[in-house]
Amino acid sequence: MNKKITLLILIISPWIFAQDNSFEVKVDQVIGKNTEFWKAAGSDHLFYHSLKPSGQFLLKRMGEKGSHRYLRSHHTFNQDLKHGVIRGQNVYSEDKDGNPVYDFSNLNKVFQSYVENGIKPIVEYDYLPELLINYGNQSSKGNDEGMTIINTGPNDWGKWSDLMKATTQNFIDQFGSEEVRSWFFEVWNEPDGWPEEQLEVFYKMYDVFVDAVTSVDSELRVGGPACYHEYFLKPFLNHVVNGTNYVTGKIGTRIDFISYHVYGLSGKWLNQAPHIQPQVQRFTLSVLWLQRLLKLFPSLKGTAFHLNEWGMSSNYYRTVKDYPDLTYRNSISSPLFLFKLVNSLFEIEDNYNFPTSLLLYWGFSWEADEDEFFVGKRELLTAGNIPKPIQTGFEMMALLKENRIKVIKAKKDSRFGLIATKSENEIVLLTYNYEESESEKISGNDKIKIELNGLKKSASYQIKTIVLDKENNNTFQKWIEMGSPKNSKSIDLSPLKKAGNLTFNKIVNLESDNKGQISFDLPIQRRSAQLMIIKLN
Repeated sequence: MNKKITLLILIISPWIFAQDNSFEVKVDQVIGKNTEFWKAAGSDHLFYHSLKPSGQFLLKRMGEKGSHRYLRSHHTFNQDLKHGVIRGQNVYSEDKDGNPVYDFSNLNKVFQSYVENGIKPIVEYDYLPELLINYGNQSSKGNDEGMTIINTGPNDWGKWSDLMKATTQNFIDQFGSEEVRSWFFEVWNEPDGWPEEQLEVFYKMYDVFVDAVTSVDSELRVGGPACYHEYFLKPFLNHVVNGTNYVTGKIGTRIDFISYHVYGLSGKWLNQAPHIQPQVQRFTLSVLWLQRLLKLFPSLKGTAFHLNEWGMSSNYYRTVKDYPDLTYRNSISSPLFLFKLVNSLFEIEDNYNFPTSLLLYWGFSWEADEDEFFVGKRELLTAGNIPKPIQTGFEMMALLKENRIKVIKAKKDSRFGLIATKSENEIVLLTYNYEESESEKISGNDKIKIELNGLKKSASYQIKTIVLDKENNNTFQKWIEMGSPKNSKSIDLSPLKKAGNLTFNKIVNLESDNKGQISFDLPIQRRSAQLMIIKLN
């Protein structure tokens, strides 16, 4: 007879139990590797912020907590001023005779700060230095963030190629071939804004980019196109598979990974009728569409897929003052969305044999520099270098182990999910209770049943639990309880710092039965998550 134990990790009253939802975890059945594909972030202003105190703090924290492995940024080659912030560095100039002059000092300084903290760059060869812009053949893309990007090829293809070769060689000289081979290289960002008649120019830009980078080291990883429109991706892939290469004259161009962008929604959908909430399904439908698209190009089978920009909403500069709904970028909605998204992508990997190789959250640390709490932008830190709940979510997932183990879900209620992993000595479960369409103010309690099979027989196990909910490990809620102070200058930050460092609940000991099974009921608040670390006593 199985031993059933009710595990009261939280004492919550009154109980409002939903229908019984159960998960069977087969501890002895490994179904794949936990590739930690979500350990990635980026920002328009990363080159600027990574060298500021808040950026240095976050890089160090990322390294120590193991929350991130890759960082991506725009403006590698050019410099502009946006909202008072200088983005990028002018790496290219010319002497009086028109000969190229390169300055990689800032790039090297930024990337050195990554490498020192165990983080790998995703290098964008964008946007064109001013001296290489073909102003006679340009178009521009404007959006609701007020950004205008000149979309055009270079005025001198040779100088453009030489710039990319020199930059790539510089990285190898500075960091060594082994290190740089662990990076990723792209050209441009979101070329969807190029007019249709200019797309061949972008294809040439991609071909020249691939030739330039791989001519320095053939083992470097190149890909793209970092787009966000479905209509753009198919003709681009047709070019790299079936088109004539602008450099070699042969058919096809190398592509080591395919990159694509998806957001829960864009700003133009905010505060408009009908009201639209970000949905994980939007992401999974896009990924499944790509999986079907690649069947049209059999030679691309097995090519890595990078979803290298994501977020619940785009609109980098918008705040809760502009759109109150953006409070979900402050609250635990963001980490819960992350957990559900990661779990959904694992399900696509398992059911369709289509793994996501990279999932990159677009946000870094600007709110910390502004010294204003919880503005509602998509950063990982707020004022005082306090981690927002989204960073807490990344740090929770960093505790998952290297092997994924089989989970059987009895009822397909999408609000509940469980990711199960193990190492040689520990089992780590991450479960959540989250429905995207619910209000931020929703409350109530549910329970799920968890059954662990394949354990040692008649053995004692210790369970430590980290809870993410309204009361636990939630800096945003703690800030509200403190009266929502406007900045960090005049308050005691210690309660917020404490809330931003993961703390465990009371340790519980359970004994497996003579079949190697443990079964328990887990109380779980609505809009919450729990991470359980299970090991033999």
